[in-house]
Amino acid sequence: MFLETTRLRIIALEPNQFRLLIDGMDLLEKQMGWTPCGESLDLHTRQAMEALYQETLRHADRHHWYTNWQIILKSENRSIGSACFMREPDTTGEVEIGYGINEADRNRGYMTEAVIGMCHWAFQQDGVRSVAAETEPDNYASRSVLKKAGMKQISHSGDRVRWKITPLY
Repeated sequence: MFLETTRLRIIALEPNQFRLLIDGMDLLEKQMGWTPCGESLDLHTRQAMEALYQETLRHADRHHWYTNWQIILKSENRSIGSACFMREPDTTGEVEIGYGINEADRNRGYMTEAVIGMCHWAFQQDGVRSVAAETEPDNYASRSVLKKAGMKQISHSGDRVRWKITPLY
């Protein structure tokens, strides 16, 4: 499954593709036929993705809520970052999104475009009433992405700022 925006293709990785990403970005790039991005996952990100991968396996029939969504710059057929939903919608209809972009591809609006595309997709799914995200208070780039994507800050508690968007309908 994938989404397309003006400049991006956002691909929900199948479990076997997600495993390749964790084992090495170059392995996934080779299988998918993407231009190498020269990036690799740091230890913290790899550990977080391993936990998410295990959830993907546990929820195979709803894996798109748990898997990594790779963000591909269409003009170069190159991965520039990724995003994910942290879980399927909860009892209130809320899903949480997380994301990251390669340092060389920052400040070009790609992540804002990806977040908007993923929120749009989420709101088309049954039961989704809101999309939330969390940032650190001093992560101004991420806060800017969320503001530009239409999210509103709903709380600030210690080292976490919580954001949310609901559909206009």
